[in-house]
Amino acid sequence: MNISVHLITSLLLTIILFPFIGFYSLWIIVGGYLIDFDHLLWTAYKLKTYSIKKSYFYHYDRHKTKEYEKDLLHIFHTWEFWTFMIITAAIFYKLNIAFFYYMFAITFLGMLMHLLLDFTALIRTKHLDARAISWIGWMKRNKN
Repeated sequence: MNISVHLITSLLLTIILFPFIGFYSLWIIVGGYLIDFDHLLWTAYKLKTYSIKKSYFYHYDRHKTKEYEKDLLHIFHTWEFWTFMIITAAIFYKLNIAFFYYMFAITFLGMLMHLLLDFTALIRTKHLDARAISWIGWMKRNKN
C-alpha cells in the first residue's frame, strides 16, 4: 500500500473525529500512518540499513513480481501487538485515565483502518503470505 494513501485516510479520519474528541483524534495518525515504522525495523534487521529511502523502495517494489519475499515481520501489524493495544486501552478505561485510554484506543482505531487497507491490497494482489500476522508464529518458523 502506498504510504500517501495511509496518510490521506488518516488525516480524513482525524478531521471527521475532531469535532467529537478534539485533539485526541490526532492519535489516528500514529496508528494509521506511523505504524509503518516497523517497516524500517524490518529493513534494519534484513538489510542492515536504517535508510528510510532504502526501506521505502524495498517495501514498495517487492509486490511487483511473482517472486516476492514472503513472511516479512512487521511487529506493529501482528495480532500480538493488536492484543496489547486493546488490553492496554481497556486497563486505562477501567482506571479512568482518559489521556492514556484515548491514546491507545484511538491509535488502535487508526491501526485498524491501516490494516484494513493493507489486507485489502494483499488480497487484491494475492500476496496474503507476504506478511507474518503473528510474531510468535514468525519466531517459530525462523529459528536460527
